[in-house]
Amino acid sequence: SGIDLLLERNHFVEHLANADLVVTGEGRMDEQTVYGKGPIGVARLAKEHGVPTVALVGGLQTDDAILHQAGLQAVLPVINEPMALADALANGRDLIEQAALRLGYLLQI
Repeated sequence: SGIDLLLERNHFVEHLANADLVVTGEGRMDEQTVYGKGPIGVARLAKEHGVPTVALVGGLQTDDAILHQAGLQAVLPVINEPMALADALANGRDLIEQAALRLGYLLQI
């Protein structure tokens, strides 16, 4: 698949050798995410090498258990309050930064 080629060309496995955690992302995770989308390819390969994967997502429209079974340890939406899609897109960078900061705080526990 496309993600497999991308991971191979970017020597992803070599990067996993020194990794404690992989953080990936997706605009929207839904039922189709488990069928070959990038974050699942990343998570599966990382899991094979003993590295957990967390995904930051714009929208979550599926059961967390399905995504966990597919290899993701956690899925964290970046949207922090109800908002229109246009607002989410316009503020995407800030929303992602804030979600990453929350993840960092969580990892300090």
